[in-house]
Amino acid sequence: MSEQEKLYNFEEYLAFEEKSEVRHEFENGKLKPMAGGTLNHSIIANMIGALLLNFLLSKNRDCRVANSDLKVYIPHTNRGVYPDVTVICEEPQFYLGSPSVITNPQVIVEVLSAETEGYDRTTKFENYCSIPSFREYVLVAQDRPFIEAFYLHDPETALWKINRASGLEASITLLSLGCELSLKDVYRGVK
Repeated sequence: MSEQEKLYNFEEYLAFEEKSEVRHEFENGKLKPMAGGTLNHSIIANMIGALLLNFLLSKNRDCRVANSDLKVYIPHTNRGVYPDVTVICEEPQFYLGSPSVITNPQVIVEVLSAETEGYDRTTKFENYCSIPSFREYVLVAQDRPFIEAFYLHDPETALWKINRASGLEASITLLSLGCELSLKDVYRGVK
């Protein structure tokens, strides 16, 4: 039986993932191998992380910006995922005491690819919405300068607002942070 066929509990997954040369997302007991990223994907994710960190530091905000090494555990659906960028603005809540897994993201950024876009826009977003601290979901195209930010406007009714920006001269505001990102900056160095 291969690793992908075996059912794991989350603790077994964490132990397996520590030794694995390939990253896996955890889907209710099953391991889902992750595809490798492209240079553009990496540049965009790193740039957004840096821009968010610089903004939060300049405002003296007590938030943390993490890269794709940090896992987010989604208790409602028993999933563990690796967002491209995660912002935590409360004291981090670590799942099972693991310093590599949090349960309270405020903002999650995913850089889209042809292989993951459908999943990121539907199932993954629905799963993230079950996390009480989650307030904003940012989807970033890597084939053109285009960003969408989904902001939880009203938690009582689960009303989400969508903000879009297209083209290098545009900018987008992440409402949960009060941060404006210039697409020219986000896509700097991307070919």
